[in-house]
Amino acid sequence: MKRVTIVALALVVPLIAASSVMAQGWGTIKGRVVWGPKDIPVQMPIEKVKENGDKAHCLKDGPVLDENWIVDKKSRGLRWTLVWLINEDFKDKKALPIHPNLLKIPEAKVVVDQPVCAFIPHALAMREGQILVAKNSSPVAHNIKWTGAKNMGNVTVPAGQEFTIKNLAAERLPMQIECNFHPWMKGYVGVFSHPYFALTDADGNFEIKDAPAGKYRVVVWNTAYNGGAEGRKGIEVTVPAGKTADLGTIQFMPPKE
Repeated sequence: MKRVTIVALALVVPLIAASSVMAQGWGTIKGRVVWGPKDIPVQMPIEKVKENGDKAHCLKDGPVLDENWIVDKKSRGLRWTLVWLINEDFKDKKALPIHPNLLKIPEAKVVVDQPVCAFIPHALAMREGQILVAKNSSPVAHNIKWTGAKNMGNVTVPAGQEFTIKNLAAERLPMQIECNFHPWMKGYVGVFSHPYFALTDADGNFEIKDAPAGKYRVVVWNTAYNGGAEGRKGIEVTVPAGKTADLGTIQFMPPKE
């Protein structure tokens, strides 16, 4: 009798788990992040590049432009903006439900290069468990320094080589990357414990697929929270099962200098 009961329970548990996944439901979140202030910032040449010992290489393709804000003049789209999902209660640290198809991380490596005295891409987003490969395809030495609340390190990457950064922990905010040899070089990397994040394209568009249905919040971040400290709470969103929650146009308001 006991043996029959144990077998029955073993069958019931997977059925409960499967039904809860089906009941969860999944949807899509999309929107567009645009520059909020009236005046659009213009990327300017960095004069200090001319004083660097590697200036011949750094300037071989033209001036190196600052990357403080990268805004499309026509669409006002704010590129390289990180967008990610959090719980409805922004203080709630409970793990988000993850779609069964997204439980396994498909790509192990995420690559950032330093070909001509700038990080390419300027910003990255990755999941905890992935590996960050710091590549140096240039003929001059670089270093990569990464600084976050949980992740820190600094290594030299000789010309034509690469360095693999493993065991990066998920963080509340993106960590900064920089090169001390060429101090104008800066970028950032978001490391998340879930797959519900995106980077905006040149027109500010983003899309997050297979997000859990229900009430959540979306955080918008580009060197700082959108709208300052209050921005950490994110934007309220209700994700409809089998449909798309369109957040429309989101105006990004940078912190006041």
